Amino acid sequence: MKRTLKEIATRAANSSLTEMRTIIIVVLATVFIATTILSFFEINRLEMLILSGVILLAAIISHFGYYSTGSWLALLTALATISLFVFKNNGIRDTAVVGLITVLVAAGLLAGKTGTVAVGTIIILEIGIFSALEAQGVIVNKFSAENNFTDYLALSIAVALITILQWLIINRLNKTILNAEQELKERRSAEEKLQEAEARYRDLVERIPLVIYLAEPGGAGAWEYVSPQIASLTGYSPDEWLNNPNLWSSLIHPYDRERVLETENRASREGLMPQMEYRLKTRDGRYIWVYDESILAFGSDRHTLIQGFLLDITTRKLAEEQLKMRLAELQAMHGVSETLTQKTDLQKLIHETGEQIRFTFKAENVTIGIHDPNTDMIHFPYDFQDKTYRTDEPIRYRDGITTKIMEMKKPFIINEDWANTAHRMGAIITTGSPVKSSVFVPIMTDERVLGVIALDNAEREFAFSENDVRLLSTVAANLAVAVEKTRLQESLKHELEMREKLIRELEMKNEELERFTYTASHDLKSPLITIRGFLGYLEKDIRAGSTERLQADIKRISDATEKMHRLLTELLELSRVGRIVNEKQDVPFGTIVAEALRRVEGQRNQRHVPIRIGSDFPTIHVDKERVIEVVQNLVDNAVKFMGDQAEPQVEIGHAIKDGQDVFFVRDNGIGIKKEFHERIFGLFDKLSPDSEGTGVGLALVKRIIEVHGGRIWVESEEGRGSTFYFTLGSSG
Repeated sequence: MKRTLKEIATRAANSSLTEMRTIIIVVLATVFIATTILSFFEINRLEMLILSGVILLAAIISHFGYYSTGSWLALLTALATISLFVFKNNGIRDTAVVGLITVLVAAGLLAGKTGTVAVGTIIILEIGIFSALEAQGVIVNKFSAENNFTDYLALSIAVALITILQWLIINRLNKTILNAEQELKERRSAEEKLQEAEARYRDLVERIPLVIYLAEPGGAGAWEYVSPQIASLTGYSPDEWLNNPNLWSSLIHPYDRERVLETENRASREGLMPQMEYRLKTRDGRYIWVYDESILAFGSDRHTLIQGFLLDITTRKLAEEQLKMRLAELQAMHGVSETLTQKTDLQKLIHETGEQIRFTFKAENVTIGIHDPNTDMIHFPYDFQDKTYRTDEPIRYRDGITTKIMEMKKPFIINEDWANTAHRMGAIITTGSPVKSSVFVPIMTDERVLGVIALDNAEREFAFSENDVRLLSTVAANLAVAVEKTRLQESLKHELEMREKLIRELEMKNEELERFTYTASHDLKSPLITIRGFLGYLEKDIRAGSTERLQADIKRISDATEKMHRLLTELLELSRVGRIVNEKQDVPFGTIVAEALRRVEGQRNQRHVPIRIGSDFPTIHVDKERVIEVVQNLVDNAVKFMGDQAEPQVEIGHAIKDGQDVFFVRDNGIGIKKEFHERIFGLFDKLSPDSEGTGVGLALVKRIIEVHGGRIWVESEEGRGSTFYFTLGSSG
């Protein structure tokens, strides 16, 4: 501030000196011209030429800055010259007296109050001296006789009055000038202070890391001021902002523009300006986040303006985004971890993981593809598209973009030109709505690729970033471990189940072997005992010469031999089932029924049992001969255990239960008590010791059906007939 006031004083002094020099030069020039004119008209030519020369010299001296010297040189020379004319010519009545008055006025202009007083005093003294000399007769002119004391006194008073008045005028002018200079100095000081304040404000505005602006409201409102920082913020200069009212709205991100303009318009109407955050596009094509806060202001013509500032918050937004992504990652990983620890079923595990991914990334479409190396097919246990869950539609491993990602063994992002890129990658399009962005991440362990996680975004391009890939890769890695773990658990569980099944089968076979051993030893001994006994009777009768019982004894021995042969044959047949397998073939079940009925035709004709055969039998892939034996045995048993039924009937039919073919043989015979429903399928288990057969038939039927992967069961009540149901598993 001190420096500024000193500068102001210096400038004021310089200005005064300039004005003084101008006045002196003008006065001297005027006098020079006057003396030159007088010399031209031969009026005191020599004296006027000398005076002109002195005046010119005084002007030159003043021009070089010696104003006082030049002024007094001119004044004293002029005063001496004119005084000489007065003394030399006509005294106080000479026209030269006017010259004295002129010198007095010039003294005020050239030397100020000092010059006025000095010159005025000299002139009054000259008048006094002249009057005394003229009164003594020393000086005599043609007007001496007419001059008196009053004339000199009047002239002296006039000169004194002129001197006083000029002194007063100069004093007043000096005061006025001083006041004016003081006012000017104060005004200049105020202006300097204002300029300094404006400079400080501008310097402050240009130094703070904000963009200050003053603009009309609205997307096309003119910008009246914007600080230089706008260039470093957006790449556009302040002039570009001021000359293009639409620049601001055109740079707002398309997804933010409508919200920002509507918020500003609403706030402008309500008189409360908002605090907004939105994205601006820079000259190099990047988008930055800015914080925009403003207040209402008014221009010089009272029209509405908005004064505010813009602050670059891109770093903060990126930090928030990274924090949000980190939280989402932790949340997703927490959800996946819970899923991985709580779910042991592979299908449920994949479904829950897919749900966690869909909600975390807010993706329209999410698919999880898993490769089955046994079938070389890619299944999609989780497939959410077009706002619905799709059923698994497997594809071959070599088809589709899923295979490409598995072969690449690294993530892949499609953020633009989706259709062409997806087509180039061999994608199979299954979604109905267009896709803008996709991300694919392989599900990998250290040893192999198990499948792929795929996400689609239908709203915008560049929806997925490297952060998304990192998060999905983490999820995929954990899912891979879980899938492998679950597969191992399921494989182990399957092995344990197979082991338990084998153990149960072995136990059943051991039990069956024990029963077989016991029964075989019992039933095979029975005919041998019969043969031995009747051979003893036969020997006694032959020795006694009695022939009456020979024929009966031989008949008993022959029957026992036949029974033993039949028993051995059926046991041999039972042992062969499961070891010697005929090649399977596609056979209509109706053909099998026809052949089985042909083989039991004698028994059913003998007992007059009609057979009702169903229709629409399927074609089955089986060991034809063995299945004929099944139907033959079941029909033979049905005819054999018809009892005293007045209207016997056997039905052979087919039905579909739970998507599986079920065959049956139904009769209206004597029926079976419930407690014997399982026992009848045991080896040598006969409900009646007196019944025909060896007790091997149903055991043989059960073994054949089980070899085909099926099962057999009976539904029956005593006295109400029986129905034998059976399936043929995957062969049916």
